[in-house]
Amino acid sequence: MQMNGHTKRNGWKIKLALLAAAALLGATGCSVSKDSDTVKPDIQVVDDGSRNEEKVDQKELLQEFQSIVTSAEDATGIVSFLDANIEKADQATADSMLRSLHDYYDVHLEAAQNAFFTSNVQEVLLKEAWPLTEETALAIKDETVRTLVQNAYKGGYKLEAVEGSIYPVVDYSVQSHYGKYVSEQMNAYIGLMAAESDKAAAKDGGLVISWDELAARALLAEAFVAKYKDSPEREAVENEYVNKYMSMYINGLVNTPIYDTDSFKLLDEVKASYKKTIAEAPDSVTGRLVAQFLDVLAESGDQVIEVKDGEQAELQPIKQFREGLRAEAEKLLKQP
Repeated sequence: MQMNGHTKRNGWKIKLALLAAAALLGATGCSVSKDSDTVKPDIQVVDDGSRNEEKVDQKELLQEFQSIVTSAEDATGIVSFLDANIEKADQATADSMLRSLHDYYDVHLEAAQNAFFTSNVQEVLLKEAWPLTEETALAIKDETVRTLVQNAYKGGYKLEAVEGSIYPVVDYSVQSHYGKYVSEQMNAYIGLMAAESDKAAAKDGGLVISWDELAARALLAEAFVAKYKDSPEREAVENEYVNKYMSMYINGLVNTPIYDTDSFKLLDEVKASYKKTIAEAPDSVTGRLVAQFLDVLAESGDQVIEVKDGEQAELQPIKQFREGLRAEAEKLLKQP
């Protein structure tokens, strides 16, 4: 039976919803299957009935939590309060508490990282066996550094090693144990963020996941934007979708260009990923943007860069498409 455009689009909307539900059911980190390039959850959140039914004034609970957040010197006290009290919160209060924690991370992440670049912290950490975990950190002999690392883990961070430096990043996967207390959309947001904190898409100016995995993350972010239009996190996820995932997918990265560095033509593996995305998600915003880009590339025979007078420059149609990527993505995302 042949499907018309409307039926196909409705079908893709269902797929987007299923993607969102599948990837985000459980406020947990997402992983990439070894047998496919689809991002999927590691664990599903199941309500085991352990929510405390004690009647608690939600306004007072939230005010107490906000007071702790406001006065916190680091994230350890905030996380400790959450762990001890989130079962007393209703869903709306639990969501508000998690949002306050995320806001705290946004504001204080740089300070938390800067603390790892004082005194001899880097010197001590670089001598430790990697990866450095909460358990192995117990063996750090320098008491000051050991306490710094332990507090980072207690505050919901984990340590990353990038370009010869070790510093904390937010570990969203540890927030999975809040899953049964928060809303579906908060679970979805945590799942998206955990996918990135568990396995960053890019490091040191290069892509560290496959092109297909990158497309899968773009589709999951798009699914969130489509499904949770009124979510306070929608704008942040849309920014991730456009400025990170789609930008990397269309533009490439400094150390992972989309073109061959000798011929300056689109790499076969990138073109194959584009075609796969279009075939599997033709009516998604991601699929439509990639299809438009391939149309532009077809006009130049897949040439991305030209050399004039010894200088490399994007072909004008490529440059125009890339410069208009955000506006086009936003326009498509607003369409019903």
